[in-house]
Amino acid sequence: MKVRISTKVFERENSIITWVNNRPVLVAKVEGRLYAMDAVCAHMGCALLTKVNGYTVTCPAHEAQYDIRTGQLIAKAKIRPEEGCETEKITPPLKTYQASETSDGFIELKMD
Repeated sequence: MKVRISTKVFERENSIITWVNNRPVLVAKVEGRLYAMDAVCAHMGCALLTKVNGYTVTCPAHEAQYDIRTGQLIAKAKIRPEEGCETEKITPPLKTYQASETSDGFIELKMD
C-alpha cells in the first residue's frame, strides 16, 4: 500500500503525523531526506506527536527517544521507566517506512 502526502506540509514544520490503517505515522524531513516511522512510543503507548530534533524523536509524555532513521530506542523513558505499555505490546525498534518525494510534489510512503 502506498500513501501520498503533499510536500507543502514541510513549508512550516519539519514533521507531521498522518494516519495509516488506524495507526499514527510520523513523517519528517531532516537534512533534505524523508523518514517515516510508527508514532507510538514503546514505553507506554503514547503518541509521538512531536517535532523531530536532528534525527531524534522524543516522546512528549515520558521522554523516551528514538532515531527516526532506524526506529531504534536511543534513550529510555525518564519518567516511570520501569512501566510498560498497558494497551498493546510494542517493542523497539519502532517500524520504519520508505519515504520518497515524487516529481509532482508529493511524499510517497511505502507501507509493506
